[in-house]
Amino acid sequence: MWRWFRWYGLIIGMVWLVLPTLPAQAQNRICFAEVPDCVEGRFAEYWQQNGGLPVFGFPISPAFEQEVEGRRRLVQIFERNRFELHPENARPYDVLLGRLGDDLLQRRGTPWQNEPKAPATQQPGCRYFAPTQHLVCGAFLQYWQSHGLDFDGRRGFSEAESLALFGLPLTEPRMETNSSGDTVLTQWFERARFELHPQLGPNVVLLGLLGREAFATPGNIAPPPVLPSNWLERLNAYRAFAGLAPAQEDAALSDNCWQHARYMAENSHLTHDQNPSLPYASPAGQICAQKGNAWMGWGAVWQPADAIDSWMESIGHRLWLLYPTLQRTGFGFYTAANRVQGAALDVLSYFDEGVGYPGWPVRYPGPDQAGVPATTYPITLHWRYFGNTPVVTATDLRVAGGAALPHTVSTDLPAGHKGIVIVPAQPLPARATIEVTVSGSYDGRPFTYTWRFQTKP
Repeated sequence: MWRWFRWYGLIIGMVWLVLPTLPAQAQNRICFAEVPDCVEGRFAEYWQQNGGLPVFGFPISPAFEQEVEGRRRLVQIFERNRFELHPENARPYDVLLGRLGDDLLQRRGTPWQNEPKAPATQQPGCRYFAPTQHLVCGAFLQYWQSHGLDFDGRRGFSEAESLALFGLPLTEPRMETNSSGDTVLTQWFERARFELHPQLGPNVVLLGLLGREAFATPGNIAPPPVLPSNWLERLNAYRAFAGLAPAQEDAALSDNCWQHARYMAENSHLTHDQNPSLPYASPAGQICAQKGNAWMGWGAVWQPADAIDSWMESIGHRLWLLYPTLQRTGFGFYTAANRVQGAALDVLSYFDEGVGYPGWPVRYPGPDQAGVPATTYPITLHWRYFGNTPVVTATDLRVAGGAALPHTVSTDLPAGHKGIVIVPAQPLPARATIEVTVSGSYDGRPFTYTWRFQTKP
C-alpha cells in the first residue's frame, strides 16, 4: 500500500563541518576529488537541481542496471540514497529515490509495521501522521518542515515537498547507536533517519548515511554467487556451500533417469513408481523412479537447473542432494510435445550411510554462504539416515546484531531423515546477515551450533 508514496522523500545531507572540494563539472557530468565515481546524464542534472552534495552526498557507485520491483532499471548509489531512472515518468518523477529507511528496518528484522504506534491525537509542537500512526515533534518536526524538494520555486516548503524529501515517519523517537558509534535520539522515516546531536548545539538534527549503510557496508554482505546452469555443476555448487565433496555423474544412472523423466513428462505423472501399462514405462526408468528425486514442470520455460533449485527448497529432497556420501549420481531431463517437463536424479543407487563420516551434522544454508533466497527458506541440520533423532533444547534465528526472527522447529523430517528443520515464520529480510543457533543433544552428547549466512538483495 505504500508504493503510492514511492516518489516521496529524499535524504538531506548531514552537516559538513569541513567543506569538501568543489566538484569538477562538465556538461551532464560531475566528478569529485574525494571519490572515484562521477554523476552523469539525467542523474547529474537531478543531483545538482535538488540539493547536490548536502542532500545526497557523494556517489559511492557508478551507474549500473539493477532489478527494481521486477524491472531492470538504471540506478546509482549515493551516500544518502539510491537514484532510479524511470524514463516512462514525466519530470521530475523520472528519477525516483529508494525507501532506504524502510529497507534497513526490514533488514534488521524490525519492520515498521510492528513498531509501537502513537495515540491518534494532536499534541502541541507535534504533527500526527495517520497513515503510519506516528508523531513527529520538536526539533525533528522543525527539521522536517524546513526541508523539502522545491517543486514550484517558491520560498519555503509545503508538506508535499517535505514528504517528497523524507517520506512518512516509520517509528517513534528512541535512543539508538548509529553506524558512527554515537548514541542519539533517533526517528526513522521512509527515506531518512533523523538524529538529534545536542553536543553540536541546541536542536541540531543530522541525518544518517543510509546509502552507505544500505549498500556500501551492510555487514560485509557478499554479492550473490552466480550458480552454474549445468545440472551437475549446480548440484556440486550447493554441496560446496555445505562443505561437501562433489558428486560424479554415472552415465548408466543418467540414462535410467532420462527414461523416467520421459515417462513422467509424456504421461503427466509425477511418481516414484511407474505404471507399466502406460507409454514409456521401462525397467531402467523404474530403477531411477524408486531410487531418485522426481520433479515436473509445465510451460516449456523450465530448465534442468530449476529442478535442482526446487529440490533444494524441499526439505526431504534437499537432504538427499546434501548427503555427504553421495559420490555417484545420474540425472535426466525431458520435455514432451505438450510442453510438460520431467526431471529425475538418482540419489540411492550407491547409498552409503556414512557411519564414519566426521562432518555430521550437515548444515544448510552453510556457514558464510551468500545469496540465500529472502523467503521462508528452510534451514536444515541432518545426521546419518539410520542414526538417532536429535533432541532440540533451544533455537535462535535473528538478523545478526538485531532482532529475533519468529520461526518453527521440528525433528519430524520427511522420508525418514534424522535431523532438525527451522522454518522462518515470515520471509527472511533481504540483503541481511542471518545468525542461527541450535542447541540440543545427539546420541546423548550435547551440542550447540552457531553460524551465519547472507540473503540476496
